[in-house]
Amino acid sequence: MTSPVLLSRYTQDIANDSRGLARFIGNLEEGRSKVSVNTSLMVGDRSDFFRFKTTSDSYVRITTGELVGDAQNQGSEVAKDGSVRYRLRSASGQVVADSDPRTGAAYEAWQKLTSSANLKLGKGTYTIEATRGTEGINSKTYIYSLTLKSNVEPITDTSAETASREFLTTETPASSTSSFGGDTNVTAVLGLFTDVLA
Repeated sequence: MTSPVLLSRYTQDIANDSRGLARFIGNLEEGRSKVSVNTSLMVGDRSDFFRFKTTSDSYVRITTGELVGDAQNQGSEVAKDGSVRYRLRSASGQVVADSDPRTGAAYEAWQKLTSSANLKLGKGTYTIEATRGTEGINSKTYIYSLTLKSNVEPITDTSAETASREFLTTETPASSTSSFGGDTNVTAVLGLFTDVLA
């Protein structure tokens, strides 16, 4: 098996994010790659949008983690369930899965997406939206991460790691004093994907 290769990408978060401005985070290749994001919902940041592609029909699983912090002690405790709400959308914008328990079939799909059952997704482009959930507090910063994997069979808790490539996107907060301020749709790319041998 090929040694894992990390493809690092650094971008700057923007305050006025939208699905049309969703930042590309990588290709999800069946059994070969995984896609990860580390970022935050800062105070005043309403939502984040990330775009990825599945290169074939496959089972997909997502894992997430959320911390809550403040100006004095960021990331000091695990956030309550429901602090960050995730929606998985198709290329047309239709909600495929939703982490909010009040959303019926979309929540059932989310439960599959986050469990050993996995969610079967067709080849195409998808968007993940992250916003504050029912337990989210507007005056708090929520630091969160998510990782997506896919395979020809469902990925369980005991499945072996098969990915030889990881697309890792780490975001820095938007700054009102920088040239990439909160009102712009420009993404500051500080690093690019490295070349990978097949």
